[in-house]
Amino acid sequence: MRKITFYKLDGTVKKEVALTEENLALCNGMKLKCCLKNGSEVVGFADVYRTYNKSEFDNKIHDYIYLWTFDNLVEEQHKLVGTDENKYNQTFNKVNIDDIIKIEAILYSNPRWGTRLTNKFCFM
Repeated sequence: MRKITFYKLDGTVKKEVALTEENLALCNGMKLKCCLKNGSEVVGFADVYRTYNKSEFDNKIHDYIYLWTFDNLVEEQHKLVGTDENKYNQTFNKVNIDDIIKIEAILYSNPRWGTRLTNKFCFM
């Protein structure tokens, strides 16, 4: 069974659920690690509704998600650098849902929830 494991910020498992569209929607905005059929892993903040580069939002999950990372992040300082024009640049990686065998998600891991800035999949 394909599954999603939700971790608390300290790394303890909160719950595991089946990888369904409904459960994938719960991951939106969180730091994810997607383990793929080809053995690779993709880490980033989840945009499950793939709103990146779309002019219209339909509130639906289709056949892929985006995982994004900060381009101008100094990891050691947990700080974005650059000018106002490029400081907040992000890279979006497209991940086909059918290629995912397992997702690990860290609850409340998005910086908007008060955690430190990092592109790494790590516990606080």
